[in-house]
Amino acid sequence: MNIVPIEEANLPDVAELARSGTVILTRNGKPLAAVKDLSHSDWESVSLANNPRFHELIEASRRSYREEGGISLEDLRKELGLKGTKTPRRRKKRPKRDA
Repeated sequence: MNIVPIEEANLPDVAELARSGTVILTRNGKPLAAVKDLSHSDWESVSLANNPRFHELIEASRRSYREEGGISLEDLRKELGLKGTKTPRRRKKRPKRDA
């Protein structure tokens, strides 16, 4: 994490610093804003991650499920006639061996 006073911040330099981790912009030594590299993200993910209404909707859904219950993923799969009960795990890449 890098800390940069806002008075010394140069946008292209801050963007480049963000490639190696979050950059905290400060004013008078206090945090003001964070700059994060989003180059491997898509617009939809960034928009939803920063949308308070979306977060409210997710929390309302979780609260409803806790209080009222719901259908399990296994039951939903059965109802839709889908096979499998677990999501397949991604394989870890093995390091290349020298021949």
